Amino acid sequence: MPSHPTASESPAGSSSIPARGSEEVDSDKENIVVKANQLIRGRINWTKLEHRVVAMLVAQLKREDDAFEMQRVHISDLMDMSQTSSRDIYNRAEEVCRKLLNQKVHVRTRTEDGRRMYQGYNCLSTCRYVEGSGYIEAKFNDDMKPFLLQLKRQFTMYRLQNFMQLSSQHSMRMYELIKMREGLRHLCLSVEELREVLCCEHTYERFSDFRRHVLERARTEIKETCDVYYTYVIERDGRTPVRARFLIHRTREDGTPPLVEREDVADDDEQQAEEHLGENGTGGPVSNGTAIAPPASAAHLLRKAETQYDLYASILSRLKQDTLDDISRSTVRSALRDSREAASAVPPEADAATAAEHVVRSATKKLQG
Repeated sequence: MPSHPTASESPAGSSSIPARGSEEVDSDKENIVVKANQLIRGRINWTKLEHRVVAMLVAQLKREDDAFEMQRVHISDLMDMSQTSSRDIYNRAEEVCRKLLNQKVHVRTRTEDGRRMYQGYNCLSTCRYVEGSGYIEAKFNDDMKPFLLQLKRQFTMYRLQNFMQLSSQHSMRMYELIKMREGLRHLCLSVEELREVLCCEHTYERFSDFRRHVLERARTEIKETCDVYYTYVIERDGRTPVRARFLIHRTREDGTPPLVEREDVADDDEQQAEEHLGENGTGGPVSNGTAIAPPASAAHLLRKAETQYDLYASILSRLKQDTLDDISRSTVRSALRDSREAASAVPPEADAATAAEHVVRSATKKLQG
């Protein structure tokens, strides 16, 4: 039976799989997809059917594997998991094999001296379908080992079932991206990288169309279907969109959004997300509009600040992309805790907004080194 890494082994960006009833655990382990974060952030231009086939192959891999073997994806299982009744998949199986062999996976990494490096891979070395067999057979290319086998850190885990039910390649890719940063609860990507990862460099040229047809549609479907969802703000340079900041929220096991907590956006409306991060997405602590009475002490001020503002999200909104890539949620919380304890540094004449700003600025400085 497959044995996959646990989230604790990847502090910088893995996704946890919640514990469930003992009668379901074994089934879950057989249906977990585990990928290196570099692959998650790669450019992969597959159709939703091709994504589903590869995801089912990945879910069959075992942690202890050191080499790839031939694998099978039964089309009837694919239809069941994706909740589709169209038997056209059997007619398209040969086409799927041909495209998966020809489509490249594009990954960007960095050299030891910090330079960006591009590399392309063929995901599969073999892919075949025999008419009437009812299954596709495939074998991963050995070049994919660093992204799929014996992963120790910087990996992402998610349940295959959630992924299989998504109905578009954009929703699938956005789901993988937010699962990659589920632990941190925050994802920041430049608009350029976001378009590249979603294979939209040359489509939806107007950003408003990209936002409506890709980001919003994916957001709605993921929230209705999966275990996490996102809200987001777009940061601009003048009128030009330059970055997208995503806040990541978990849903309950029954599929409904969780009750609002201090660290969560009030709802999934984009305007609420903008208020949550700060005016125009700049990231300052934001009041909920309630008048704040003068506190009696610095400690009381800090308690007020925590009640009125999401300090965690405000800190993340100020960090640069390279810093976000290298930190974990526990690291942010540690910096926040250390900064919160420095109550004596808050000016006696301050209000809650000033106290919040003091904590956020101090924690940000610690995280930036």
